[in-house]
Amino acid sequence: MDNSRLIVLVYLLGVGQSLAQLSEIDSLKHELKRAATPQARIDILNSLSNRYLAYQPEQASHYANEALQLARKTNYPHGEILALNRLGEYEFRQSNYAQAVELTTESLKLAVRHRDSLGMALAYRVLGNTHTFGLKQYDQALQYQLKAMELYQLLKDKRNIAGFCGNITWIYASTNQNLEEAHRLADLGIHLSDSLNDKQLLSFNYNSKGLIYTQQNKPDSALKFLNLSTREAEKVKDFAVISYNKSLIGNVYLQQGQYKKALNYFTEAANESRQLNLREVLKESYLGLSKAYANLGNFQQALQNHIGYTQLKDSLINWETSQKALMAKLAFEEEKREARIVELEQANEQARREQLIFSIGFAMTFILMAAVIGLVVRNNWLRQQANQVLKEKNEEIETQNEKLKQANDIKDKFFSIIGHDLRSPLVSLKGLLGMLLRNEITEEEFKLFAPKLNQLVIGTNETLENLLQWAHSQLNGYTYNPVSLSLNELTVKCFALFADAARAKSISLVNDVPAETIWKADRNHIDLLLRNLVHNAIKYTHNGGTVTVSAGNKDGINELCVTDTGIGMTSEQVAQLFNVAELKTQRGTGGERGTGLGLMLCREMVSLQGGKLLIESTPGKGSVFKVQMAERPGPVT
Repeated sequence: MDNSRLIVLVYLLGVGQSLAQLSEIDSLKHELKRAATPQARIDILNSLSNRYLAYQPEQASHYANEALQLARKTNYPHGEILALNRLGEYEFRQSNYAQAVELTTESLKLAVRHRDSLGMALAYRVLGNTHTFGLKQYDQALQYQLKAMELYQLLKDKRNIAGFCGNITWIYASTNQNLEEAHRLADLGIHLSDSLNDKQLLSFNYNSKGLIYTQQNKPDSALKFLNLSTREAEKVKDFAVISYNKSLIGNVYLQQGQYKKALNYFTEAANESRQLNLREVLKESYLGLSKAYANLGNFQQALQNHIGYTQLKDSLINWETSQKALMAKLAFEEEKREARIVELEQANEQARREQLIFSIGFAMTFILMAAVIGLVVRNNWLRQQANQVLKEKNEEIETQNEKLKQANDIKDKFFSIIGHDLRSPLVSLKGLLGMLLRNEITEEEFKLFAPKLNQLVIGTNETLENLLQWAHSQLNGYTYNPVSLSLNELTVKCFALFADAARAKSISLVNDVPAETIWKADRNHIDLLLRNLVHNAIKYTHNGGTVTVSAGNKDGINELCVTDTGIGMTSEQVAQLFNVAELKTQRGTGGERGTGLGLMLCREMVSLQGGKLLIESTPGKGSVFKVQMAERPGPVT
């Protein structure tokens, strides 16, 4: 996802960063060259990281990482705490919320351990902003914001107190709760910002005050403070706040029924937020434009803007969902790591107790030296054995984790591809049926689409069959029930299934399987093999081509061949067919979709029966898929 800054991100600047401070960077770089001690260098690196966060985040990350490495190397906890905090704030600004929470939580734990009040306040600040403006988990966010403000009050830091007045007020106003306290905090924030002559902080707190009045349905008061916020923001050229205010003012006019005024403000907010990449503001502006145009009777523009709103909303929701899922995964891994640490600490404590008992016993029973030495040797041997067992268990856990990761990667890859391929045909079918029901097309016109629609349904059905077969194999493995089969009859049935698809592309289906060819094999497996190989051949064969199925036996080996005159493949493409990392949707000659899942299933079943799936292909001439299996394969479970 793009680094889509939220408008509320500007509240981060309320912790002491203003435009005037950018001039300090050159001075800090000069001091860095003259730093006399590692601690001094670490402090300057962290300060540089803080200055660069607002407008050169990658440079900020570079300085913070350098500070972190040096702090750990020289055992400087405060420097490590600040560096972790800077990295957490960097990840938050990049919208990587799970990583931001992980880094900042590590910073917080270290700050608590060393009783570093400033470090704790900084950590609570980033955690609060991440849960407020990123993850939108307001209950948790409020706890972090209040803890941070309490610490800054103890530190008597007016600038940060003013900033958190704005943050906490924003939560109360956005959730429409505790509005009386929200007014108190907004007034306090305005007073402190004014006393500090900080125009940027003042614009934030005016904005929060206006948001409260918006929730209370007091449009005149809301407009007053939103305009004050815009005035202060213009003085410091804070275009993000200006754009956000215009979106809020547009909503006020919309609620008053002044649709033309609302339209003007929403249009300006949309244009400005698009340039600034403020996706939350742009989303709300699209929604406001849609409502304004609808009330003015311009339904085409209303629909267009509503589509923009829906697409942007879905994009933001998907990103937030993925970040929350990643957070859950990281939390689970953290729990496992902490459990492992507890286990090791208990083992170490046990070892220390044994060592203490041994030392005391040795001093008191010198005359039993031989016995004590024997006990020591035995204890050391047991410890080595325990360590060896522990090492083996760790290796086993790592192996299982790697297998699980690989399995999850395969699953994610399959479902990413298949979800897209299943959705498109169903959307097409839904749209076409809707048009028919609404009499937008006639039955005759519908019949013109029927062949293509039939191909889509067949392709979707095959994808579902393959998906269900794959899912069943992942849960229960494959079963093998051999019976005598007429391969010629199975081929006839398979051709009948895909007759329409072949006819639509004028492809000839040729059954060269001798009538007397009998295999002893699992019917479901052979059906699946034939269906996937024939469907695959039709999919990648040009109009007017030929797909041929043949079979034979040589030296006790049954061979089934599916030959096509299609587009063919290079040797590199053939080599990548069964590479899970390279799976992706491939288009057939008629635009058909293919995921590669069917071929993966074919190879799995053939391999489990001791057989082979061989591929011969020439670009522009076609391909031959050969299935070779012994006449009587052994049972597979």
